[in-house]
Amino acid sequence: MSEQVKKVRRRGQALLDAIYQAVLAELAEVGFRRLTMEGIAARAGTGRMPLYRRWDTPEALVLDALAGALAATRAPVDTGDVREDLLAHFRTMTGQIMAGDLGAALGAVMGERLHHPELVATVRDRLLRPHLDAIEASLRRAAARGQLAEGVVSAEVCAAGPALITVHHLINGAPPGEAELAAIVDNLVLPALGVTSARSSG
Repeated sequence: MSEQVKKVRRRGQALLDAIYQAVLAELAEVGFRRLTMEGIAARAGTGRMPLYRRWDTPEALVLDALAGALAATRAPVDTGDVREDLLAHFRTMTGQIMAGDLGAALGAVMGERLHHPELVATVRDRLLRPHLDAIEASLRRAAARGQLAEGVVSAEVCAAGPALITVHHLINGAPPGEAELAAIVDNLVLPALGVTSARSSG
């Protein structure tokens, strides 16, 4: 961390938010292996004891910080139109999950598969898989509205868009933009769901 943050007396949710933000920023800057409770506390502008009283290890704190950051991004979407539902999910993935400190923090943690497989598996299963579940829930609602045929929603279809977004990010160093997201929806996901038009019929 380039600058020491002056300690500020905070309690409750304000302190918790500051700690979680500090965790993400530290992960983004120094990576997981160099992450320390001391560095997190300094960035959050607090002492180490509030951290040690609540979390036994940096891993436990990282999981809680990521869970807090991702909690608001995994609700099913129901706009009334399956195409807009998919675009909303994919915009959340590129604009919130992959962006800024959260995206860098997730990258730092997921890059530790060899050294911390249990942590990575927990992040994947507990924090990231619910996003696929939310996409599936949105698609099943679209099917219930009559926009999709019965039986077309599958785990593979739900994962196809996020998988292509992730590959684009890895290859290009940035997530796809709006035009690329629309192409993924119109040329990949909707046809896989049996929707042949570039726009779904509401």
